[in-house]
Amino acid sequence: MRDSFRKYSLITCLAMSGIACGSDAGSDASKDPGTSKETIAVEVFSWWTAPGEAEALDSLMVLHKDRFPNTRIFNAATDPAIVSGGAEAKQLLQDRMESGNPPDSFQTNAFELHRGYLAADSDLLHPLDDLFEDSGLSKDIFPELLEGVMVDGHLRAVPVNVHRENSLFYNVTVFQKNGVEPPQTMAEFLEICETLKANGVTPLAISTSQAWIINKVFVALSLGTMGPDKFVKYFVDKEPVAAEDMAPAIDVLDKVLTDYIDVKAAATDGYGWTQAADSLHAGRAAMFIHGDWAKGYLTHLGWTPGVDFGVTATPDSAGAFLWGSDVFAVPAKAAHLNEGLDWLRTIASEEGQVAFNAAKGSSPIRLGISLDELDSMAAATYEDLKNSDLRLSAVGLPQTWDDGLAQLAKDHDKQALLQIFIDNPIP
Repeated sequence: MRDSFRKYSLITCLAMSGIACGSDAGSDASKDPGTSKETIAVEVFSWWTAPGEAEALDSLMVLHKDRFPNTRIFNAATDPAIVSGGAEAKQLLQDRMESGNPPDSFQTNAFELHRGYLAADSDLLHPLDDLFEDSGLSKDIFPELLEGVMVDGHLRAVPVNVHRENSLFYNVTVFQKNGVEPPQTMAEFLEICETLKANGVTPLAISTSQAWIINKVFVALSLGTMGPDKFVKYFVDKEPVAAEDMAPAIDVLDKVLTDYIDVKAAATDGYGWTQAADSLHAGRAAMFIHGDWAKGYLTHLGWTPGVDFGVTATPDSAGAFLWGSDVFAVPAKAAHLNEGLDWLRTIASEEGQVAFNAAKGSSPIRLGISLDELDSMAAATYEDLKNSDLRLSAVGLPQTWDDGLAQLAKDHDKQALLQIFIDNPIP
């Protein structure tokens, strides 16, 4: 906690120095940004630093500067000497929120609005009902997203995107050389894995050194293994786990982790999702199951969507769209409340949606985006989102589940993992 406080203090000092580099931080220039000569530094708190996601955030900052030339957006959570990753950023953010010294806006995940300290005290966040209404967003957004940011009867955050988390990316050249097609069923997936392995190709890129990445693969494979009804029962409705329903999903995951990955590379410290994507890009692996922020990263590496790499729904999950959403909120005690709200207006704009999601790899939140604004892969995913038979919110698994998944990658004790699931149902 002492180290956390020291880093929090350093962030606060950086924020104050950033404000000093502008002009009077206490001015109300945001009421008329086009005529005021003062520059106001607006502090945004986001852990997006990886290639692709960093460019996506920067695209919003550039657009916002054009729209509000007398504000300067800066991100206080990007200095590696202060914040080493998303988990630490979230803890530092919580420290600042609860101490009454929040940033002017911050990034989080939609599901996190409904748990932990944000759910315990929703008044930490400024209500956004008027912003949604004035921007037309309340009538031009996927209804599940609207529900996802509704807390205690008020809209508390603006979604910036919709990610598909049951995405299977594949290297087009590797598939062509090995005579395989994108798998649609679990049986096809496992058969392709066998073919690729026999040909000396690692079937699936993954990191097992970071439990949340195994989590993403497990949830996506569970959707296909269980089918939507049982998946909803356990992962959405959060009913107690029945062994006969969960065991087959664990079997498939263990089969993959045992036979179809580069075990040594995946377990290396520091080997994360970008390194797994690098393996796909280099042709060392043929497939990568991950959220579609991977598309933004692969594009950043120089690949052309639909030419160098393809994407399909994970096996036996076509028709279902397992979605997650990054959101931005404005704290009720933000030092620059109006400017924070202007930042959300830029995020919600059609121009902001197109610019951000083109770089991030995700889909826009608005219903009326023209397909002409999107590349072919993005357009297909956006159409899948709009026409999906079942849109399911991404699941935040308990830490005990994540720990168990990481342990499975080491000891392959399937029964132990199943018992963890039974003893610790999703809260």
